[in-house]
Amino acid sequence: MRSTGCGLLFLITWLCAPWNAAFAQVTGGRTRLDFLQLPAQARSTALGSNHITAQGNDPSLFLQNPALLDSAKINNVSLNLMPYLADTKFVNMGYANRVRKTGGTWAVGLQYLNYGTMQETDDIGNVVGEFRAADYGLSAGYGHTIGAFTLGATAKFVGASIESYQTWGMAFDWGATFRHPREDLTIGFVAKNFGFLKQNYNGANTPVLPFDMRVGVTFKPQYMPIRVSLTAHHLNRFDMVYNDPNLFYTYDINGTKLPKKVGVAEKLGRHLSLGAEILAHPNFRILLGYDHLKRQELRLTNRGALAGFSFGAWLRVKRFEVGYGRAQYVPGFGSSSISIVMNLKNGFARNKWDEPVKARPVR
Repeated sequence: MRSTGCGLLFLITWLCAPWNAAFAQVTGGRTRLDFLQLPAQARSTALGSNHITAQGNDPSLFLQNPALLDSAKINNVSLNLMPYLADTKFVNMGYANRVRKTGGTWAVGLQYLNYGTMQETDDIGNVVGEFRAADYGLSAGYGHTIGAFTLGATAKFVGASIESYQTWGMAFDWGATFRHPREDLTIGFVAKNFGFLKQNYNGANTPVLPFDMRVGVTFKPQYMPIRVSLTAHHLNRFDMVYNDPNLFYTYDINGTKLPKKVGVAEKLGRHLSLGAEILAHPNFRILLGYDHLKRQELRLTNRGALAGFSFGAWLRVKRFEVGYGRAQYVPGFGSSSISIVMNLKNGFARNKWDEPVKARPVR
């Protein structure tokens, strides 16, 4: 039965994956439904947003990488609240359980970004009413473990509405992880948000999804109370630099204004996110993160020392896990999120990543 479940997973992924269109999709403000790139958990926010190998009990982790679904997340439910930019509110919910016949794990999730109520005006500015705007996604994922490898896939019905204008479509994720059988080491890959979109209005361009390919690794040195995650994101597009010619320029010997060049090392750095969990106690961790792309795109000239940095904490109390994450953008401005994970039965099973640090043997 396990081989049947795994084969079904591959078949669904293959049939639903428009690969040629996916690799042509772009990033950097030219896509729709960019809420799909936001972290779905406070822990992900605190670690730098993009990590795909940081495992845990939160079932919403399948929105980061469906291959993170495994038996450790049986019968768990989660809620994540993120007051986002300009009084918008981002809500995530998830639930996961095991498929007994196949041995895999399935999960469902809801994402909802509420922009609130806005005034509707006519051509000369007279208020004629109100309207609402929101982005949303309904997701279902499945993960299957074979030995040290886990494969996972997610299907998402996604959309956005502004007054009577709507965009909707299907997005898919496919991921894989390798967990070392003896060491605390996880290596992963995910292709996120490939699919298609439709809309009920005539636009200048065909709407595209925020496609993203990521690879990552999470490891813990044997005798150190810290776990580190490193992720390379947006591998489908090498040059992630937004080089505004009105702000970043230089002059040649003739005084001609030229765009400022960005080196290869800087372009590579903008693909990297780094996160660290300080394992203070099996039930408590301090979380730190850094995303170089966010820092370079959001920090102000001579200001914004914390732009791109993030931090948070994680606490377990009986059947509950509570996480807090804060990502800093510009001085005095950022976004925070709070996650609550609850086990609906007998509490959380102890996992190897919860174990206390082993003492170094005396020789």
